[in-house]
Amino acid sequence: MKIKSKNLHPVLSALVFFSFLITSGMTAKAENEKFAEVDGVEYVTGYLARLLINENPFPGERGYKSMDDSKIGMVQILWVVHCRIKHIPPGYRQEHVANVKSEDIIDIITAQGQCDGFSRNEAGKAVVAPRVEERLQYLIKLANKGSKPGKFAELLNYAQGLAVAYVEGGIKQADRFAGLEIIKKIAVTGRAYSWMTDKDYYRPGGDFVTIPDSLNGSIGGNRYYTLRKKVNSK
Repeated sequence: MKIKSKNLHPVLSALVFFSFLITSGMTAKAENEKFAEVDGVEYVTGYLARLLINENPFPGERGYKSMDDSKIGMVQILWVVHCRIKHIPPGYRQEHVANVKSEDIIDIITAQGQCDGFSRNEAGKAVVAPRVEERLQYLIKLANKGSKPGKFAELLNYAQGLAVAYVEGGIKQADRFAGLEIIKKIAVTGRAYSWMTDKDYYRPGGDFVTIPDSLNGSIGGNRYYTLRKKVNSK
């Protein structure tokens, strides 16, 4: 005697099918969910975010210490480019500090010889070196792996958030170098106006003064520099 298979009740069948649709939709959503995104290079927010990301180490990279260290580094990079626009010390001209005269932050970033990998092409468009974009896309790929956001997503989103906040209104985080007055008996202007990879053989020269470890001048694998105070400035 054969046992006939029983058909599901129409209502139960509909519920099973509906449950399948919901589960499939949730799975597709999870697979397509992005934990981190960065605006396009053609946007000010995207270009600025690329600078903050490029100049600070991520987990596993040389110079990486901690999430907080890299985040502070992003903030201080932002302060440097901002100070080159809004806080030129007495006795200095913007061209002396930023190698350009402009109120446009993209001009500050792309000024000749200032931010390696960031420039304008022959058409005047702000561009980044291929290595900068390749690293960014690799970091974004890592950030969007797995079932939940991790350190890579957190750092990318932090950089993008800083860039958006700056364009929309400024920097809410404090400039940790704003109050500097004396470094090794040298009167300084306060604030940082340059940064370089933290190696002894990298120095900006001129009137730039190294901010030492005792004043937390090394952040995110970079060494920061303030300016010598001009004798006649108050």
